Amino acid sequence: MIMKWVAVLLISLCTVGTEASPGDRSIWYQECTQICINRYNCSRTFGTFNWVRGDCFWCRYDCMWETTEHFEGNFGNVPQFHGKWPFLAIPLPFGFIIQEPASVIFSLLNLFTVYKMLQRFKRMKDLPNRTMWLIYAHVGMFTWISSTLFHMFDCDITEKMDYFGAYTFVLSAFYVSLVFTSPQLQYSLIGRRLIKLMQLLFIGVFLKHFKDMATHFDYGYNMFCCITFSLCATALYAHHLYRRKINLGSLQEPDILLMRLIIWANLATGLELLDFVPVFWIFDSHSLFHLATIPIPIWWADFLDITYDLDSTVDRKSTILKIA
Repeated sequence: MIMKWVAVLLISLCTVGTEASPGDRSIWYQECTQICINRYNCSRTFGTFNWVRGDCFWCRYDCMWETTEHFEGNFGNVPQFHGKWPFLAIPLPFGFIIQEPASVIFSLLNLFTVYKMLQRFKRMKDLPNRTMWLIYAHVGMFTWISSTLFHMFDCDITEKMDYFGAYTFVLSAFYVSLVFTSPQLQYSLIGRRLIKLMQLLFIGVFLKHFKDMATHFDYGYNMFCCITFSLCATALYAHHLYRRKINLGSLQEPDILLMRLIIWANLATGLELLDFVPVFWIFDSHSLFHLATIPIPIWWADFLDITYDLDSTVDRKSTILKIA
């Protein structure tokens, strides 16, 4: 059953962005946006920046809703456009627009909690592998800045930033899981050399991926890598908890916190499978995924606090995870 769920997840996510969507393939949308191009001198390719602001955006926005009405009237369903559902947009000063309000707000909240995690890490002077955790938090900051920009201004540049940011964060999380679940490597010369070798290997994997994606941006392959690394990290933590249970006879408080954290993170990822028409044209499954990940950085800091008895915050016992 678990393998079936994993297979469905991989297939579903790896097909994202690989083909045009029914809405933008339709003759209604193509004829309407051609009028936008002629009237406002918009670019003939939709990934350019002038489609995310001003008259070009609002003209295409009207085309999207007109096409949606045609689909609902003729086929009884709501189409996607360029891999996304229709969303209500919010105008900003200087002609800018928030294209996906919920995902933007939730991405900003994730950015805030990652920032708080970073500040906690900075106060953990005795945290093992402190530099690794600080780099991980900084990568998370870049990831959520990229996510915010992408959901606010969906164009080729911000889309690539979002995909690369997600890949880098997931790859970093995989490296963190390897080092955290193998603490014995710190206590021998061979182990420390092995860590250096892993660092070089991960840097090489990242650079090769960046080079390949710069040559041909394959959305499905990028997502496949992210899901694969996430599953590997989950497997490492599960094995770590199993060893702790065998060695100690029962799971300790830090183990229970880690188990809850990993389960929550994987359930949050599972929200992507729902893929429903946005509620109130604002909340879709992807935005709910971003909503679910908001507390995770704070919980990581709590977990490290308790695991290493660092006490980087005055009132950590009042956190959501502790209450749960």
